Order: sequence, then structure tokens, then C-alpha cells
Amino acid sequence: MFPNLPLSLPLSFPTGGMDIAFYVVAFVILITAVCCVAVKNILQSAVFLIFSFVTTAILYLLMHAEFIALAQVMVYVGGVVIFVVFTILLTSHLGEDAFSTKTPRIFTAFALSIAFVFVMIKCILPLPSLANGAVNSPADYSSLENFALRLLGYDQSGFIIPFEVVSVLLLMTLICAITVARRGKEDTEEEASK
Repeated sequence: MFPNLPLSLPLSFPTGGMDIAFYVVAFVILITAVCCVAVKNILQSAVFLIFSFVTTAILYLLMHAEFIALAQVMVYVGGVVIFVVFTILLTSHLGEDAFSTKTPRIFTAFALSIAFVFVMIKCILPLPSLANGAVNSPADYSSLENFALRLLGYDQSGFIIPFEVVSVLLLMTLICAITVARRGKEDTEEEASK
């Protein structure tokens, strides 16, 4: 099935506190992600998504990427998911019954998920750089100063245009959320006056 793999793969078990913390956080991420998809109530799904994003930020902290962990919490938990929760609360009726899912769809989704996992294993396991854990980047590559220079740089390796596009996208999302909330408030006031 996997022709490029060696016959015996070395097994590595967690030996220290950081390894055990990684496996615990990774397990929590997997459980919250599965619950986010499996729960039928959309508000509960958004709450599980928040927990998944927060544990992903904890995983970044374990890898000593403090800036990315802070950006994960600020952008995804503090921005995107809060907009999703506001949208859910403004547009849905939480007292209604959850939508029904047909059983063949569940089996189809499960089969596609298993196929996707096998494709990932087939593509990722033969890479020798993952097996030996060699780091190819310079020592100061992930420092906050170099990250800021790459993020806001306008040369060939800079990311200033995607940074500005994301900021405009978040601003548009905020304006749309305010518009939806205000329109719902005006409709409620008109119905109350009648």
C-alpha cells in the first residue's frame, strides 16, 4: 500500500512533559473539531469551534510561536467566530428543531473522510524531512522582528497586500454585522408600533 515506507517504522513515545502536553492538546483539538461538525445545534457548533481555535493557540504556544498564538486568538476567536455567533443569534430561531440529516449522507461523509485521511498518509509519510525532524530555516526566522518585517514588507517576500486585503475583509464583515443587527432592530420597532 505504501511502497516508499521502510519496513520497520521507529515508534516514538512521549518522553517528556512537552510531548505529553502536545498529545493532550492535539487530542482536545481533534475532539472539539469532530464535535463542531457532528453537533446538530449550530450555536453549540460555534462554541466547539471557539474551543478548537483556543486549543490551536495553545498548540502554537507549545511551539514557542507566541505571536501566531496571539493572532489566532485575536483574529479567529475574537473576530471571526464572534461574528459567526452574532450572525447565528440574529438570523436563526434557536428554539426550532435541528435540521434532519439523512443516513446515507452520514455514511458518504464518513467514507470521504477516511479516503481523505488515507490520501494524506500516502502523501505525508514518505517525506524524509518529516521523519528526521531537521529544521531548514535559520535560527531567527520566527522571531517577532523578522515576522513583522515579512508581514509588512512590500518587496517580493512581503505580505503587505494580503495583510491589507484581510483587514478590509474584516472591516466589511463588521459593517455587514452592524447593518444586519440594525435592520433587525428597525423591523422589530416597526412591528411593535403596528
